[in-house]
Amino acid sequence: MGINWDTLKQRYLQANRAAQLETITLNLTRIQTLANSGEDGQVARHLVRESQHLIEWTVPTIDLETDFQIATELVDLQRQLSEWKLDWDKIWESDRASLGRVAQQWSDRLQICVAH
Repeated sequence: MGINWDTLKQRYLQANRAAQLETITLNLTRIQTLANSGEDGQVARHLVRESQHLIEWTVPTIDLETDFQIATELVDLQRQLSEWKLDWDKIWESDRASLGRVAQQWSDRLQICVAH
């Protein structure tokens, strides 16, 4: 059974901005936890892809005049997620510790955006 991305998108976009960012932050925390444990690389890979979708759905709804910092952070995070996705097997096999650290740093950065 695959994921119904349309249903997920509808539910996600009904949430307020803080809840949307918290969802992305939670995914990053899960990626960090999985990277630290070395288990469930496929789940972590899925969380990367899901986070990419969440960002793709969020950015077009952002008012750049009032939330430019959030938009910038999300675009930068999208680049990071794309880099991970492109080289996933190598990163998961040999650089999980770095992946976990960077995922935690991104989670912390987004939490600052949520707080503002």
